[in-house]
Amino acid sequence: MKTKNLFGLTTVLLFLLSLAICLPAMAADNLPYGLKAGMPYKGTKLTFLVHNAAQSQAQFKRVGEFTKLTGIEVDFLMVPYPSLREKITADAVAGTGDIDLYCFLDGWGPSMTGFLTPLNDYLKADGIDLSAKLPPAYIKGGTYEGVTYGIPTRGHPQLLLYRKDLFEQAGVTPPKTWKELIAASKAIKDKTGKEGIAMYYGKGNSAQNLFLWYAFLKSGGGDIFDDKMMPAFNSAAGIEATQYYVDLLLKYKAAAPGSKAFKEYEASQAVAQDNAAMVIVWWWHYGVLTNPEKAKDVVTKNISFAPVPAWEGKGKATLALSMPVGIAQATKNKDAAWEFLKWLTNPDLEKANFLDKSDPKTRTIVVVHKDNLVDPEINEVSGGMHAAAAASLEVSDTLPMIPEWPEVASSLEVAISNIAGGADTKTEMDKAAKEVTAIMKRSGY
Repeated sequence: MKTKNLFGLTTVLLFLLSLAICLPAMAADNLPYGLKAGMPYKGTKLTFLVHNAAQSQAQFKRVGEFTKLTGIEVDFLMVPYPSLREKITADAVAGTGDIDLYCFLDGWGPSMTGFLTPLNDYLKADGIDLSAKLPPAYIKGGTYEGVTYGIPTRGHPQLLLYRKDLFEQAGVTPPKTWKELIAASKAIKDKTGKEGIAMYYGKGNSAQNLFLWYAFLKSGGGDIFDDKMMPAFNSAAGIEATQYYVDLLLKYKAAAPGSKAFKEYEASQAVAQDNAAMVIVWWWHYGVLTNPEKAKDVVTKNISFAPVPAWEGKGKATLALSMPVGIAQATKNKDAAWEFLKWLTNPDLEKANFLDKSDPKTRTIVVVHKDNLVDPEINEVSGGMHAAAAASLEVSDTLPMIPEWPEVASSLEVAISNIAGGADTKTEMDKAAKEVTAIMKRSGY
């Protein structure tokens, strides 16, 4: 009997011991976002190179949550946006593996694929379907030739931001077409003394003067390249679209005179400082124009948003831009970096960051996930702006996702700037087409 009892007690003790061992593992199996159980990369230290936007600042504040779940520490190396590409290139060329993850502009991606780790196998292994999570333009922004190199945590559709009070004074409503925009702009100028719309035709800062031009081009039935990847922007449709784009300033006098030299920031500031009633820009500027520290009081109290106007009788198109995050090819910590990327790009973190309004520095946080764009709580806070953004993204495309794009953009931005300055449209576009043809042929097209 004593032997039997001893055997039974031993069995119970062994069972309890095994249960004690298994319980932490069972709890760890329930880690969110598909993170691996058991902290297999505990003690790993990652470095994440990112621009110092509100999004990255908010993510940094919560990165301790990721460390608690995985044991992985992450250092955010935040740099100003204008120097981000240079920093990525310098690190990648050095090949030291000192930086584990890069945040990059989608248009840079194809020229940086040699610096980035393909993510298709990681996505497949974790059963992640990006098409169920993100709008098509955002997926395209991190993909080249069918290979995913980055997943965005920041993305921007275009919206028309406008002053409700100035519209009321002028007796106009948000324009649905470019003709209506021209009429509204003139009425605002006549009745309020303010400029109707601030545009940005100036060259520089990653070819920002192409952003709205592309919407005119696509909605007018044109494109940048033909099916052989040769220039199509100097076709009849391309010339017409370009002329219409600059004629808001040159012919119709609907745009603020400073628009000829403005870049995106200056155009937004024209509205922020109560000098203009409208600007068509990335949606994150709404956070600037509602911020009392960034915009005048009369602006913050009256700024609203509407869809980008369509080309009357032709169509509607907008541009989408995203900032994907990818894993550096040279890192020795690819698997740990993938764990961080899963956490960084999850919709729960994105929503929590957006809804947290405790820090004025993070007012311009945005969301990219489909579910969050139409989330009632998020839209209640944003006044429905995210639902409007979701609609914009339905007609959005990206700029060409090719390695040659930065060179192509350099030629086009000069042409647009020159045309806005009074140069002949066809002459400038033909000149740009000649330069771009040489670029594309040199690349083997």
